[in-house]
Amino acid sequence: MKKLVLVGRGLTVLLGTALLGGVASAADIPVKAPYRPPPPVWSWTGFYIGANGGYGVANDDVTQTLFVPPPAGPTTFFSPLPSTLAPKGGFGGGQIGFNWQTGAVVWGVEGDYQGASQTSTTVCGGFCVGTTAAGMTTVINTSIYQKVKSFATVRARVGWANDGALIYVTGGGAWMGIDETDTFGAAATPGGPFFAQGASFSNTRSGYSVGAGIEMRLWLSNWTAKIEYLHLDVSGTTNTFALSPAVFGVAAPLTTNSGRIRDDIFRVGVNYKFGWGGYGAGYGGYGAY
Repeated sequence: MKKLVLVGRGLTVLLGTALLGGVASAADIPVKAPYRPPPPVWSWTGFYIGANGGYGVANDDVTQTLFVPPPAGPTTFFSPLPSTLAPKGGFGGGQIGFNWQTGAVVWGVEGDYQGASQTSTTVCGGFCVGTTAAGMTTVINTSIYQKVKSFATVRARVGWANDGALIYVTGGGAWMGIDETDTFGAAATPGGPFFAQGASFSNTRSGYSVGAGIEMRLWLSNWTAKIEYLHLDVSGTTNTFALSPAVFGVAAPLTTNSGRIRDDIFRVGVNYKFGWGGYGAGYGGYGAY
């Protein structure tokens, strides 16, 4: 009986030692932390749409020519001093585009359209006096009202991105809608009867645009904001209308030639970026955060 008791105590000691050793070994096993995905990476890749508004100041050097046919002429009058129109005012519109980011470089294309209200008026300095080939002294007075009513551009963009900040340059084509009213007044002799006549024109001219800007992501969203400068350079207008015979006793066309219109615009805007690609959440340079 005593032998059985001793054997049982021995087994108990062995079992306890084994259990204690197992607990100690388990305590030595390192505990792995739960997997945490890397934080989302902002990418500029994707389509976007937005709105903008700003202020523009244009410059248009004008040459005015009056041709008086026989018998009062022939002669050609030019405005004695160069006339310069400077249409200025506000505008607003929208844009749509697409960006593709490769590393820190962002490539893109953007199109935009703005309604504008940039206006200016110029007049011949005082009365402009000329003499016809027949020796007739003629007094003329002219005025031009010009309005940049709209403009649009289609441009390429390339820039450098630092996470949610983008600095870029841009350039491409430009189109401008221009309204103009030309008024002409003349007297066959100083102090004689004065006749005035005018005509209105609407033109669309094309050219180029260049500029630069800064765009920033707004907080943790798909919205961005930008500040941009653009220089638009488009061909000028050539408007001609025939005066009534009462002015000189014969029909005399007035031609107003505008060299070219150069418009400097400053604007701010916001864009909403849509994700693009199959990965979403901004990982691997695809989609939007």
